Amino acid sequence: MAIANFQRTVYHSGGNLATGRVQYITRTGPYQSQAEARVLHQGFEADSEQVREDLVYWRARNLPAWAHDDPVTFFSAAEKRERSHGVAYTEWRFSLPREMTRREQMDGARDVLQSAFGTTHPYCWAFHDPLAADGQRQPHVHVLWSARTLDGLDRPAGQFFRRANRTAPALGGAQKDPEMNHMGAVKAARVHYTDVVNLHLERGGYAVRLHPDSLSDREMDREPEPKLLPSDSNAYKHGMVTEQMQKVLDHRAARAQCAEQEQANARIYWAFRSLALGLEPGMTHAQQLAQIRTAREQVMDQQPARPHQSLQAEVQRLEQSVTGLERYGEQVRTFLRREERLEHLREARDWRDEAAAERCLAEGKHHGLEPDAYAERVAKQIEDWLHAQEQEQIGGRLHIRLHQQDKDRDRGMSW
Repeated sequence: MAIANFQRTVYHSGGNLATGRVQYITRTGPYQSQAEARVLHQGFEADSEQVREDLVYWRARNLPAWAHDDPVTFFSAAEKRERSHGVAYTEWRFSLPREMTRREQMDGARDVLQSAFGTTHPYCWAFHDPLAADGQRQPHVHVLWSARTLDGLDRPAGQFFRRANRTAPALGGAQKDPEMNHMGAVKAARVHYTDVVNLHLERGGYAVRLHPDSLSDREMDREPEPKLLPSDSNAYKHGMVTEQMQKVLDHRAARAQCAEQEQANARIYWAFRSLALGLEPGMTHAQQLAQIRTAREQVMDQQPARPHQSLQAEVQRLEQSVTGLERYGEQVRTFLRREERLEHLREARDWRDEAAAERCLAEGKHHGLEPDAYAERVAKQIEDWLHAQEQEQIGGRLHIRLHQQDKDRDRGMSW
């Protein structure tokens, strides 16, 4: 069953991970051969006869001239030259449906990346297709990318990562695209990825579809699959089932029972999403991709924060909450001073005041405090007793009035 798996990792300046990260995803490095790099990166033992050529393809795109088409040079420079603690580059990892052919998977991956980065953002991507723990293929993509924008100006490495100069672009660094890393960018990228892959699934005549939302957002009563360590997967390939792997196997068996329901939900989502995107049967593939790209740009261009009115309402709610808590605190202090006075003077207690004090303590739960079940119970007991006393007094007063009316009637004063 096709499942949308899209993850993001942000790497900050000051680190020293770029070289290793690029060599990992491209399966290259200081080895005797590229094949040796691929095997060693997967952690196989030296005497293993298994061959796992999981790298299908890799390529770097849109690198500035000073990087000489070398992604290690570019991303290492980003780590060293971006502002302190700034974002140097970002990594996306996303899966591709097993149902698709290798050619369709490659085409889908290219469309995701080209429509996301175009010719203006530097990136390096690799397509991996390892053997998964269940014996099937696990096609997925890694892509390292920078939010720096190529604008046609030839900046050297020392200038490229400086702060941009909007009034004189040639004097500053390459502009960082703010829409690439705002608070809604991850969801926008995930939706864009599922849009493109669903378009390819539909084009290939497959029934499966991806859904960008989490299980909880889709109101699916299923827990996400437990995470596996590489050691768990490697042990399983050698016939050993670790405790964590057993949890995963049990989860997959249970998930199979609701697979059709989840796929039906994903197909309904895509049917409505296609209408929202304006995708029509008569459109060419390029036109449909253009519609998807336009939709993503519109989402990215929106204000990433919540609307001003929403923020104002939130501030007002918090102010009211703080004010209410302060008033509540003053009420508690008033009853506390009363209690101290009674203890000191040994005055008689007024049960109505006692009930009010307990009720005040019970109201703390409405101000973010822990519920006080004892105060609620005592307050109710006193209130019930006071109510009974009041009813008894009303009955007594009524009896006295009726008795007085009888006496007045005997004296001839009744109407």
